[in-house]
Amino acid sequence: MAAERSRAVDLLKLVLALMVVGIHANPFADLGRSVNLLTGEGIYRLGVPVFLVFNGYYLQGALASGRGRALLARVARLYLIWMLLYLPIYWRLAMHLSWPELLRFALFGYWHLWYLAGLTFAVAVLLALRQASDRALLALALLTWAGGVAVTWGMAADLLHPGQPFRDPLLPARNPLFLCLPYVTFGLLIARRGLVSRVPARLASAAALLGVLAVIGESFAISRMGVPTSHDALASLGLAAPALALWALALPGRTQGRLTGDLANGLYFLHVGFVALLIRHTDLHHALVWALAVAGSVALTLILRRTGLARHLF
Repeated sequence: MAAERSRAVDLLKLVLALMVVGIHANPFADLGRSVNLLTGEGIYRLGVPVFLVFNGYYLQGALASGRGRALLARVARLYLIWMLLYLPIYWRLAMHLSWPELLRFALFGYWHLWYLAGLTFAVAVLLALRQASDRALLALALLTWAGGVAVTWGMAADLLHPGQPFRDPLLPARNPLFLCLPYVTFGLLIARRGLVSRVPARLASAAALLGVLAVIGESFAISRMGVPTSHDALASLGLAAPALALWALALPGRTQGRLTGDLANGLYFLHVGFVALLIRHTDLHHALVWALAVAGSVALTLILRRTGLARHLF
């Protein structure tokens, strides 16, 4: 019998995946800067941290059952597979990189694949620290989260000026250490401490709402600092992402079907191919690029499910 899945978690992941597509092709981009600060630079930035919290939550089960190394190998394998699948998209870019730049590119990934590279790093660290106390892990999570926040605000205030090698795909705040490790650790601690059963869903939902509002407020606040800065490591995400994940995990409703979860994963991993090609070869508006990327990713995900390849790629 297939393992039961949380319906709320899968639905939230699907919504967040649609937001991630919106980061790369914001359908509201033509409506002005304020709308973008609300969406692409605001609530859409919840997508990756919440995904990472879920990764950490389920990582704890693997560590407890002795499957940590197998999970690490699977994540690393997925990274290699997707880097190969996207090779036809980025090979021209890679041809113009110096050897140090090419090495960095190989280690940290093309475009959205930095997520898998960072997740591999986070899983490896937490596998090595699996005997550490909850207090030590919380300190690690808070320290690395605070590091990302400090770099983000320091750059926005024109106090920090990171040079090489801190540019795509290894941004100063959006990297394995300052983004992936803290949020995966937050998820791990939610599982370790049994917070899903200890924290009432109503309290988790209130914290999530407060966090989302704080994300919006911080997005507007940091935009006024004068220096354009990525909004990947906002301070408010440290509340919003764990609270949203905890709320979804606490909601009732289970399913054995993988359709919603596969659609969420398919949207995340596949959409960049459509976005890159549409931006490169057309002059379509952002809204149409977003819609075509979503439709194409959904269609391809359904094909992968039908062929059985989805379970190897997601």
